[in-house]
Formats: sequence, structure tokens, C-alpha cells
Amino acid sequence: MAPAAERVAAACRVLGRLGLTREPAGHVSMRLPDGTVAVKARGPAESGLRFAEAEDVVIVDPDGALVSGAPGLRPPQEVAIHLAVYRARPDVGGVAHVHPLMPVLFGICDVPLLPLIGAYDPYAARLLARGVPTYQRGVLVADRELGDELAAVLGASGACLMRGHGVTTAGATPEEAALNVIKLSELAELNFRARQLGQPRPIDPADRAAVVGTGRTRPELIDSTWRFYLRLANEAAGER
Repeated sequence: MAPAAERVAAACRVLGRLGLTREPAGHVSMRLPDGTVAVKARGPAESGLRFAEAEDVVIVDPDGALVSGAPGLRPPQEVAIHLAVYRARPDVGGVAHVHPLMPVLFGICDVPLLPLIGAYDPYAARLLARGVPTYQRGVLVADRELGDELAAVLGASGACLMRGHGVTTAGATPEEAALNVIKLSELAELNFRARQLGQPRPIDPADRAAVVGTGRTRPELIDSTWRFYLRLANEAAGER
């Protein structure tokens, strides 16, 4: 497994190259065994998510203070999001906060994401079955109080909409957190297009239950799905 900084940077690159965040905004993090957090940095020397490298990642302590990082880089203002989720969720090892357009639109309009799919995409169906709540504040989540508010709304879910702002996702790893952004965006796109065609009809509850199962996707399937998106992003950048 690659070092933490490269894993965080790779998750950033995938989200950036898939167009799931705006400009240099957004960040991915990974909880480290000693309780510190590796997080995509901001500052005069930063690269946008699309071009992130390991050097764009800094280490912060559980209070958000910089432990190590390259000159010209600092923790993002909203590192409070990541730290609050880690405090609230011992099961979480990776957090992503980005600004994908379609999920933001659903949060703005208070339009629910309907369970329209089953075997088409079991991963996405399981993500939705765990619930996708909406954090109603549109502010920068830049302090402990706001971070704890957001983490409470996220609860045990894998994803949370943030009204007029973006999304926060959580997973056992930074790769899973990034995949949750991808799947949430696909769910929103599918719901949007279905509404353009007519009145969407959710799938049968029994069929949905059969697809969702325990509500969590097996780690080996998460790994194989991630390898697909990582290779897709690398090919888009002309890498081999």
C-alpha cells in the first residue's frame, strides 16, 4: 500500500479529474495510526486537486495544528470537518469534502435522492440505503463547533449534502471516501435525468433489500472499484 500522503493525493486527483470539485477547492484526508491526520493542504504553493501530489499533503494533530508540511502550505480552513468526523466515528479512516455540482443542486432544492436503482449499481444503492442527510448551514465549517454540528448530521452515513456548499463523505479509507463522492454524484445525476423523463418510481423495497444486503460493500470490491477509477484518471492525464 502506498504511503499515506500519496494515497490522499491520488484520491484528490481522481476527484479532480472526474470534475467533482471546483478549481483548487476541496480536500481529502486520512487518519494515521498515531492519531494525526494527513490532509490535502491549501496555500500559495498548493496544487489543485486535479494535479495533487504527495508534496501537497500536510500532517496535522487532532486539534488541527500543523505537524509537518512543505513551505507555502497550511492545513485547509475546513480541516475542522475532517477532525470532527474522526472524533465522532472511530470506524472512519478517510474523509472527503468537495463541491460536485449535481449533489449541490439537490441540496439547494430539497429534492430527495430516490432509490431508483438496484442491481444496476449495488455500491450506490448501499450508500443511499445508509441515508444521505443534509447539513443545513451554507457556511465554511472552519471551527470545532461547526465541525461537530456537521459530524452529528452525517451520523453513521457514508455521505452528507451541505446546503449551497458541497458534500462530505466518510469511509474506512480515503479511497472509500472518494468513491462515496463518485457514487453520490452518480445517484444525483441519475435522479435528475429520471425526473426529466417523467415521474421516477423507486424500485420494489424487497428487491432493494436483496441488493443492499448488510448495507456495506465488501472491502475487496471497494479495492477493485477504486483501481478502475484510479486507472481511468491516470489515462485521462496521459499516464501509464
